[in-house]
Amino acid sequence: MPTDRELVEFAAELVRTPSPSGAEGDVAALIRDELSRVGVDWVRVDGVGNVLAKVSGSGEGAILFDGHMDVVPPGDEAAWSVDPFAGEVRGGRLVGRGAADMKGAVAAMVHSVGLIGEPASDLYLAFVVHEEDQEGFGLRHALDELGVRPDLVILGEATGLRVAVGHRGRVEVALEFRGRTSHSSMPDVGDSALVKAARAALELGEADLPDHPLLGRATACPVAISCSPGQIPVVPDSCEVLVDYRMVPGETRESVLRFLSAGGTREARVVRREIRCYTGFSEEVEAFFPAWIYEGPLVDWAQRVLGAGRTVWRFGTDGSYSAGEEGIPTLGYGPGEESAAHTPDESVEVGELGRAAEGYARLASSGLPRPSPG
Repeated sequence: MPTDRELVEFAAELVRTPSPSGAEGDVAALIRDELSRVGVDWVRVDGVGNVLAKVSGSGEGAILFDGHMDVVPPGDEAAWSVDPFAGEVRGGRLVGRGAADMKGAVAAMVHSVGLIGEPASDLYLAFVVHEEDQEGFGLRHALDELGVRPDLVILGEATGLRVAVGHRGRVEVALEFRGRTSHSSMPDVGDSALVKAARAALELGEADLPDHPLLGRATACPVAISCSPGQIPVVPDSCEVLVDYRMVPGETRESVLRFLSAGGTREARVVRREIRCYTGFSEEVEAFFPAWIYEGPLVDWAQRVLGAGRTVWRFGTDGSYSAGEEGIPTLGYGPGEESAAHTPDESVEVGELGRAAEGYARLASSGLPRPSPG
């Protein structure tokens, strides 16, 4: 049976191994080898680079544990008090990029296998690629590869060991503005696309957007702007603003684009990009991730099993695919606080790693509630 010390060391080893999106191979190898060591029925790496494993259960149904292997860049390393990839334990906390988001949870999920014995339901584990830049991409491929539709997906994203039941969706939208060039010494002769774009960006921050009683208000945040020709002395005739729009349940791709296009006065399109995996696989994807909330009976069951409170996330997760697109009951439970994600000196309390592993084991060992007859 794994010890807490082994769990913390494994989590630290994962943190010490950089794994930006598209370069998760070294971390995948560590996870595959550790799963083999703790004892699973089988473990393999699929075509996109996900690490998949199974532990056969004694009863009916299936649970899937999901965690992502990729991390965001550390940013300005001068803002860190330690090397971002040192995997240092300091003051009872594991510090480093990915400690809370979410290598601590990945380690806890892996080591929970040694605490389970025989799960009540079939247990699948999926440690996926490219969540940070395209949430749901890796999980979609994992479920296709496994050929199963689990009765419950448990996401290991940070919840402070509470049960998370949903989050807003998001869509990346490019807004295109057109104008007419002129010499920038005579701006009145032209029609500046940049001025139009700047005004629109300011207006988005004041827009009256839909609200949800649990998930909060939708937001539209401009995050980047680019213009053409983009030089002195020319008034730009083309400008693009990239908007991060956070959706609430009930909003759709069409409703968001209709709002952002301002009735057709400017072009709004969902961003598309190519995902390139460390295995060589590539795929064009769309940056649209639905909102979701799960309020079914498995919420109360999970809270009873874990003795935990309830929360929602502010950021996005693979649940946009499992729950938002596929309608699979999905819950979150993980060590660390989401506010630590992507920050300098990102960290997770080492004690929470052990408690998370025990919680995952209880979820796998407790039989899923059966639907009421009739």
